[in-house]
Amino acid sequence: MNPSAPDASHTRPASLLARAPWKAIAIIALAGVALRGILLWLVLPLDIQSDEANYLYLALVKERLGIYLDQHRYFWPPGYPWLLSKSIHAFGIDGLNVLRGLQVALSSVIGVTTMLFAWRLFSRRAAIVAGVLWAVDLPLGAYTHFLWTETIFLSLLLPALWHFVRAMDRADEGSDREATLRLLLSGVLFGLALYIKEYVLFLVPLLAVVLALRSRSEGLGEALRRASLPVLAVAVVTLPWTLRNHEVYGRTVIGGATLGENVYVGLNARSMNFDVLPLRKRRADLGLPQIDTLARSWFTEIPAGWTPEDRDGNGEVEIRDAGWDREFESIHAIDRHSSQLREGLAFAVEHPAWTLRTRLKKWSELVTPLSFFTRHQAMAMYPEGSVVAGAMRGPLVLLALAISTLTMVLGAAGYFLTLQRGPGRAVFTVLIGYVVLTSLLVAMSRFRVPLEPILVVLTAGWLAHGPRERSRPRVIGLAATLLVLVGLWWISWPETVAAAQMALGVTQ
Repeated sequence: MNPSAPDASHTRPASLLARAPWKAIAIIALAGVALRGILLWLVLPLDIQSDEANYLYLALVKERLGIYLDQHRYFWPPGYPWLLSKSIHAFGIDGLNVLRGLQVALSSVIGVTTMLFAWRLFSRRAAIVAGVLWAVDLPLGAYTHFLWTETIFLSLLLPALWHFVRAMDRADEGSDREATLRLLLSGVLFGLALYIKEYVLFLVPLLAVVLALRSRSEGLGEALRRASLPVLAVAVVTLPWTLRNHEVYGRTVIGGATLGENVYVGLNARSMNFDVLPLRKRRADLGLPQIDTLARSWFTEIPAGWTPEDRDGNGEVEIRDAGWDREFESIHAIDRHSSQLREGLAFAVEHPAWTLRTRLKKWSELVTPLSFFTRHQAMAMYPEGSVVAGAMRGPLVLLALAISTLTMVLGAAGYFLTLQRGPGRAVFTVLIGYVVLTSLLVAMSRFRVPLEPILVVLTAGWLAHGPRERSRPRVIGLAATLLVLVGLWWISWPETVAAAQMALGVTQ
């Protein structure tokens, strides 16, 4: 077998792993980390924004009082606030930048795993292309200097997916012992990821089902045994936190609880997209019309027949931007989420047409070419006078917009026309479907982050080898996907243009 050619057999034997382009991978990973380190140096000092402040609050309470709180609206997993609290305890206020530096270093794990996936699924050449794309992926790289969970979460999620794919490889090759060990390791990494974000809670069972289906030829018992391994590993890793939550709240909570608040945001009369919502104050200061007034109203307007209530009983109808209010009566954080879930589902059932058209809006917000980097530029969050906010502002914003757009388009081409059947394709399909389905509730560019390295891999496969699979179903699938993508971009085009202009410094 030629290790430089696309993998026609769908798996690479374990002996070939040593023939991966490790030197090139190491050099590119170091270069990518260096670029992120330079970017961090250029953007400091950097203020915090939105959820960054909430993470800092949780960390300070943990560091000063030794307790972990829920956020009333959210109950986040403890991993990131814990890391932040340890960094603050050791370095004081400089601990914020120490954690940012740690994120820069951990981004190497993301880069290496991205290149390994490209090598495993395509070729040596594709791995190098993927590495270069990852190194200059500004929307993804910018998370290393934000105090959001994405970098640390991806540094656990991607290796978990890698070992899951390699476990299926080894099972196909008859190496059951290594397959078992890799499945357990994958489950441990998924479990650790749940301490950072509860996002993967339902992803693991879906992957387990895929594993069971692929193993069914070896008998039901063996299929169930393999499928249970990562699930059980996740349960063991998260058991201490689950027991703690049961003791504190009297409820079983694995990871965190954010569904109720996301239901409030996503199944309500007001359309809220956090790629553009924080721009409101900045636009008001600049005398610009608010972005929500520019939106295509058919996808955002409140449900027909819905009437704001006279909440104060004074005969004056209060103009509200929500169809239903948050649950504030119960002091129980978990029960509030359950109550809001019921409210949101009832509202969606009551307004089915509104629900369907606003779900299209959610998908358009998932695939927006905007990013948190462009949002920071639009909000003038980067230090005035810095290179990032000055001479390089325009080129960097255009690079961020271009990277997001091209990886979605070329990633789709790579998925349909270059990626062959096998464990990697099965896992990628599950992850893509999972991100798309979960974004039906609430979406923004940040929720696309778990797919960013996967899109880089698929883009690299396409750039390195072009179309390899030209069957009619695949060509039709690509054409349909691109048409849907263009349609979704059109839905949010006015807001996208307005936000991009702000990021570029155009305020007229």
